[in-house]
Amino acid sequence: MKKLLSIILCLILVMGCFHLAALADTTIKGDGETNIPLTTGVPELSSITVTPPAKTTYNVGDELDTNGMTVMANYNYTDDTPKDVTSAATLSGFDSSAAGQGTVTVTYTEREVTKTDAFTVTIVDPSATTYTISVSADPADGGTVSGGGEFAENANVTVTATANSGYSFVKWTENGEQVSTNAAYTFQAAANRTLVAVFEADEIIYTITVEPGDGAGEAFTVQSTSIISRAEKLAGNYDASKGCFYLDNDGKVYYSLPSQCAFTVPDEKESDCWEASFGGTFDGGTIFEIARQGNFTITALYKDAGPQETVTISIPATINVEYGDTQTPFDVQVKSAVFSEHNEVDINMFDSVFTCEANGGTIPFSMTTNGNNASVQNAGGRHVCFEVFSNMALPYTCQGFINITSEAWAAAKPGYYTATLLIHVLWW
Repeated sequence: MKKLLSIILCLILVMGCFHLAALADTTIKGDGETNIPLTTGVPELSSITVTPPAKTTYNVGDELDTNGMTVMANYNYTDDTPKDVTSAATLSGFDSSAAGQGTVTVTYTEREVTKTDAFTVTIVDPSATTYTISVSADPADGGTVSGGGEFAENANVTVTATANSGYSFVKWTENGEQVSTNAAYTFQAAANRTLVAVFEADEIIYTITVEPGDGAGEAFTVQSTSIISRAEKLAGNYDASKGCFYLDNDGKVYYSLPSQCAFTVPDEKESDCWEASFGGTFDGGTIFEIARQGNFTITALYKDAGPQETVTISIPATINVEYGDTQTPFDVQVKSAVFSEHNEVDINMFDSVFTCEANGGTIPFSMTTNGNNASVQNAGGRHVCFEVFSNMALPYTCQGFINITSEAWAAAKPGYYTATLLIHVLWW
């Protein structure tokens, strides 16, 4: 029993060393290629989030009480957990010399990047008449509101409404009646008030129409109401046959072309690429910044069918390389193959470098594999392959490895990086 438990424990430890990724099947006819999108991120401070102290209302002359306050540092990449930096943050702006509303600014700096957040405090004169100003948002996910609290009589009050992405501020109401259309509404405290910031969802702005061309099937549209996050896109949480709108870390909306043709291919043809109404032809997976292209149509194009020799491989839909990892393994499985004129097929993998458009940075990496008869095709290590023969039992599974040196990580600038691992099939 002890030996069995030891074996199970070893298996758990070994499995814990590997990055698990969903595999996707792709069939390639003749000499052809597919690719795996690669992503990684070098953390960069993107913002801080302040939870205000338990006490936000003070009498004139009181000192600031920070009990209950937390400051969390946020980073640009979804895999990075926010970090508590309360003890390293600095505060400024607190003034309790007179009754009114004030703002305390919280500042935190990391790796020469400085971010701020703030919270509101209310200073009251115990001997003066005070009024309560309550604020809320409608709908609750339409935006955020601030500025409510206790105020001395005749004190200036400013309540502020900030719309969330996909919404616009409309008006402030009280008892259902409009009182202002200014997102920052200023008035004097003369009575208790309950104010509601009204938001409305933005109208659809972009519509992409996808046409079948000479293929069979119904055209379809993808609209801006289908916007997903970059994390959802990388996780494949969308219909890849229709492409998707997604919001990237730079705050811009992009459209990613379908990864493959969703229509029925004509006889004796095979999918080729897409043609866009604004000009040019593009392979699936190409990404367009919507602000530059607006509404457009893409049409499926086809080409004469190539050789009937085919190989079906199963590869990760995407690979996320964790910051600091010097080797990232992933599975490649040859599920089936149809041989005719040849008795050998090479699966070639081409590495490149990670690039970051935001700062022009790069992170070099190399590729290795433990596949059958694995070899490096040139001295630069830019191309590795393994072989599958017609007499081999399938499916055949091996691993590829993305290798990044510690020195390369140390030299990398903060940013979000992407690369493409090209997989090419060549028959012999």
